[in-house]
Amino acid sequence: MVFSICNEKGGSGKTTFAINLATKLNEQGKCLVIDLDPQKSISAFLSFREEKKMPFDFKNSHSGELQELIKQAKKSYQNIVIDTGGRDSTEMRGAMIYSDICIIPTIPNGLDVVVLSKMLDYLKEAEKINRNLKGVVAITKATTNPFLQYKIGEFQDFIKSKNENDFFLLKNIIFEREALKEAILQGKGIVEAGIKNSKRAKEDFLKVFKELMEVTNE
Repeated sequence: MVFSICNEKGGSGKTTFAINLATKLNEQGKCLVIDLDPQKSISAFLSFREEKKMPFDFKNSHSGELQELIKQAKKSYQNIVIDTGGRDSTEMRGAMIYSDICIIPTIPNGLDVVVLSKMLDYLKEAEKINRNLKGVVAITKATTNPFLQYKIGEFQDFIKSKNENDFFLLKNIIFEREALKEAILQGKGIVEAGIKNSKRAKEDFLKVFKELMEVTNE
């Protein structure tokens, strides 16, 4: 299965999502992460890791070689996760087209609404080329403040209003928690051991992962 993580807006949690998804998938079978982000954030993440054993295999790439790289990787890997940069680019569009699942992480606030609308338009274009592509919207970096939970509900309602059966909106949410940041600084996925106060962050992600797998297998 090929997963691409796409959003032209920087800071939406793409790389964190890609890292945690790949780490979990690698528990089930070999997983390759392809980094199309010019900032090479995955490389930086792996450099933080003290353990020699990596949580997944990894390769930097560019759009020109992506299709062939995926073709060859499918021979050795059960899953492939593609991390893209925070801008509209040939790399991002190519990743969407060559994927089975395109995940769009989005932050539940007004500033992200316009960008999300554009991403859903890009998704529709990609689905015209790749008829088997499934789009998934995942709410990330949501506030844990109980007095602001209504904003998440409003954002979910907006996303649902945009849906014409072109994508799935995950019901489960990844909240903004310090443990997620701490895990990245240790070069670890949130499901790995040794991260302080990670219980809630791990529970958030595992709920999202379970739902994502259910959507993937539909």
